Amino acid sequence: MTDEKILKDELMSEEELENVAGGSWLQFTADMLEAKKRNIQGFENLDPTNPNSDLIKMIFDDNLRHKYVEKVGEVFAAHGITMEYKGKILEDNIYTYQGNKISRERAWEIVDGK
Repeated sequence: MTDEKILKDELMSEEELENVAGGSWLQFTADMLEAKKRNIQGFENLDPTNPNSDLIKMIFDDNLRHKYVEKVGEVFAAHGITMEYKGKILEDNIYTYQGNKISRERAWEIVDGK
């Protein structure tokens, strides 16, 4: 197999990149890892160094990713926060608390009771 063939097979499509890079994907990944750090049930299998981790699998599995989006949303909802996952490279997620837009950092402070 030539180097060109190998490289071609390893490149991701724009649609795949849309799902894994930038704005809300990075925020969403950070939110999942924050939940894991807090030992919140359902986030145990998120290890960026393990190819069998759900974190790696969801890059190519829309259904798994959407299940985790729901899980993250439920964590926030339990504290009165809504999270709108945009799923786009350059669009940030939207976090709302008591009718006001807040940062994701503030959302986690609320989860932590601060």
